[in-house]
Amino acid sequence: MSAWNTRLCSDVRPSAVEWLWRGYVPKGKLSILDGDPEVGKSLVTLDLAARLSRGGPLPDGQTLSRPYVSLLVNGEDGSEDTVRPRAEAAGADLDRLVLAGALNGRVPRFPEDMPVLEELVVGLGIELVVIDPLMAFLPPSVAASVDQCVRQALTPLADLADRTGCGVMLVRHLTKGGSDRAVYRGQGSVGIVAACRTGLLATTRRDDPEGRVLSAIKSNAGRRPPSLGYRVRATAEDRPVVEWTGPVQLSADEACRAEPVGLRMRDRVTDWLRHFLADGPRKASDLLAAAAEVCIPERTLDRAKKELPARSHQHYVRATDQRVWYWYDPAAPWPKDAPFKKPYELEPLPPMERW
Repeated sequence: MSAWNTRLCSDVRPSAVEWLWRGYVPKGKLSILDGDPEVGKSLVTLDLAARLSRGGPLPDGQTLSRPYVSLLVNGEDGSEDTVRPRAEAAGADLDRLVLAGALNGRVPRFPEDMPVLEELVVGLGIELVVIDPLMAFLPPSVAASVDQCVRQALTPLADLADRTGCGVMLVRHLTKGGSDRAVYRGQGSVGIVAACRTGLLATTRRDDPEGRVLSAIKSNAGRRPPSLGYRVRATAEDRPVVEWTGPVQLSADEACRAEPVGLRMRDRVTDWLRHFLADGPRKASDLLAAAAEVCIPERTLDRAKKELPARSHQHYVRATDQRVWYWYDPAAPWPKDAPFKKPYELEPLPPMERW
């Protein structure tokens, strides 16, 4: 007798897909959110978890019958200085938001740490797990660009979601270049998005540099939901929050084609740097930390500095007898309370005449 478990299709009891957010995030399945740095991917997932924690409403106006508990497995943001302040700003019920820290002094790895994750999901009644970003929690032995490897890593996560009814959302960065088809733009093998029942894409809007769009890459659990616009704004306490602006007529593929693929990262980082320096000089250490928080590599930041162009200045602080490096934008207004006077810009010397 064969050990292969089979049954007649007529013996299978049909069931409808259940949703945490209808059309966007299913229960008991994997979903994925792709996007470049600075589009607010983590803020979108935190906004969703906050809305689930208080029982809605959801970004498109859908209502919930009750609140939900979410688990955030975050590999980039600090719990004390980033996640909690942002969760408070988003209006989350903090008692329904679980933050995963180190596991035995190390970063959790999937699939090897699946038993611990399942214990948390079952024991705490968690109904949404956010893994942000996915690549930070895959062991070096998993070749993310090889379809077979990523499917072996993600299948246990999908099985966990199916057994517990918990939705698992993966967060992933985009490649620096490539196809204008959204389904091929995420880092690693296309098998990653193929393993997910729904795929979402967060992008900027070409017609509005401050505008963002959340669109559907794919949906195997129903028809694709409408794209939604949003902005990232600062609260009075200078904490970023997501502000949803309603439906947008822009598909995921159209969003990928909206800008030349090869220029996207450079242009966006240059724009980010311009905004960061708009109010005057900023300490180089603060700038580098802020860039790292949104996953901007130092080499890309250096290119953006030349592109803007921005300047560096070493300022001597007499009170502490220290020299501190600052970055500034010569084209930006110079504030009266700047730590130093605007450095004198020397005019270029005229070309030497030939004797």
